[in-house]
Amino acid sequence: MNTRSFLTAVQHLRTVGPVPYRWRLTEEQRRLVYLWVTALSAASQLLSALALVITGSQTPVWWPLAGSAICLVAWALLWTRRIPWRWVDYGILAAASALVGTQLALQQGPLTADILFGCVFLLLAGCSILRLALAALYLLGVLAAVGLALLVHGGPSALFWNVALAGVLAAHLSTFGRNITVERAETSAFEALANTDVLTGLENRRAMLTRIHEAFSQAPASSMLLVDVDRFKRVNDQFGHDVGDRVLRDVGASLAREVGSGGHVARWGGEEFLVLLGGEDVPAVAAALLARVRREVSWSGATITISVGGVRRAEVETVEAWLRLADARLYTAKTGGRDRAELDYPQLWEVQSHALD
Repeated sequence: MNTRSFLTAVQHLRTVGPVPYRWRLTEEQRRLVYLWVTALSAASQLLSALALVITGSQTPVWWPLAGSAICLVAWALLWTRRIPWRWVDYGILAAASALVGTQLALQQGPLTADILFGCVFLLLAGCSILRLALAALYLLGVLAAVGLALLVHGGPSALFWNVALAGVLAAHLSTFGRNITVERAETSAFEALANTDVLTGLENRRAMLTRIHEAFSQAPASSMLLVDVDRFKRVNDQFGHDVGDRVLRDVGASLAREVGSGGHVARWGGEEFLVLLGGEDVPAVAAALLARVRREVSWSGATITISVGGVRRAEVETVEAWLRLADARLYTAKTGGRDRAELDYPQLWEVQSHALD
């Protein structure tokens, strides 16, 4: 596959997407997760403030209240859908930076554990949210603020190096995580390309063969429909291959819409498609496929039709026989007038006998 074909395939996958990416959240799913995270964070901060009041702690209660306010503002912005969730990330980081910076400036005496925890949080958040160059600058800024606070307020120098170590680990884990994410995305993209027909966006022969073998061994009620576009060579000869490609895309889309989630559709090769069904009513599905293509696909006033050869899994004993019998019935449907489905003739023994002759 050349570069142009690869880019075309990637673009097609973005728009059609027949093979879903695992663990990939949509914008709406990300927003929903973020709503829960900010709500739970706000609640935990409020509980922390309440605990400080009840126990009479010397820790200022406004710190957790300020943290809760930040989370509630973020939640409100996400809920109104007025800005992208990514900008909420930047806003939270900026607000948290201002809060921790204020704590460092107003601290009396040595730095406390909660302030140092806030600094470590900033390091983790900065490395996760910002791009690599900005994250490095942000990390240096946080470390500089911690070092200056230690000089002004006192405290063991080991605290600075512990925070610095936390920053290095955060940067490493963030970079490592991003590399893993990129590698997984690339792997998923190449797997999708390997199992996708670039022209139609459907599964290709390789992917469907895997499904056929699985259905043969695990789904005895499954059925196979082999579909061929009638007089496709005439379409190519009369209108050109660009029109032929469009017809194939339209036929594939019509088949996929009709089958829906009840089965799988693949481009088998050339102008042939293969439909793998579960326990559906095969004659009804075949009739519906014929009718939908006849209704939806046409070119220059001419209606495009298909022929179908169908075989139930129970009729055969091997995958090879399944495919061979479907092909024989498709041939019977085409020689019998086209625009029809053949689901009964010939029988497997007739196909095998003819092959031996």
